[in-house]
Amino acid sequence: MSANAITPSWGFIGKIPAKGDFIKQDLPKPFADLFHDWQQAIIAVSKEQLQETWQSHFLNAPIWHFALDSGVTNDATIIGTMIPSVDAAGRYFFFTLARPVLGDAVSYWSCRDWANESQDLALTVLDDHFTFDVWSQNLQSGTELINAISAETLPVSQKKLSGENLFIKEHTETNVMSLLSHVVRQQFPKPCYWWTDGNDAIEPMMLVMDGLPQIGKFAAMLDGQWQKWNW
Repeated sequence: MSANAITPSWGFIGKIPAKGDFIKQDLPKPFADLFHDWQQAIIAVSKEQLQETWQSHFLNAPIWHFALDSGVTNDATIIGTMIPSVDAAGRYFFFTLARPVLGDAVSYWSCRDWANESQDLALTVLDDHFTFDVWSQNLQSGTELINAISAETLPVSQKKLSGENLFIKEHTETNVMSLLSHVVRQQFPKPCYWWTDGNDAIEPMMLVMDGLPQIGKFAAMLDGQWQKWNW
């Protein structure tokens, strides 16, 4: 399947230096509400956990890209990029570019050139000479990369369960992405993929989890202390 983008452009949610308050545009309400509440919670809890080091860790946090399963919001698969930001009044918050797409989240993790486009667009909001109206005209950037992704997954007919092996019925049509999606869903019914190129504290990595990252563990995605925060 091609032409996967449900919306023709990126939406956004969060805070940017050019605006004095929270901004949101062109995102499905179930995702926007859930994601905003989650971001508020991870900021509040990570502040308590990191104390006086929180601001430094937040401002220098790595850029995280994500592909969220449709089951997370009971709506569509959501892909996007999340960066640390601040509004015109100096209040820290994340800024996120995101969009709903068709198909399994794993396809957008596997073929993730789109993340370079969304990262460039997101980081532009931090530029000193940023102009919101000009920037918003570029929100269709990267659509061709997304449309080129084959999001078609074929059903995997599992013959039986085994603690050590996976038995698939013979002569059934499938593909690598379908099999990977099937295997991941055995452990994570609502799989969410997060990845980063890292920073001084966090090496490049990918995380897979069931739903959004746990609020009490998110501090590790800021400071890289995975064992300390019980990953």
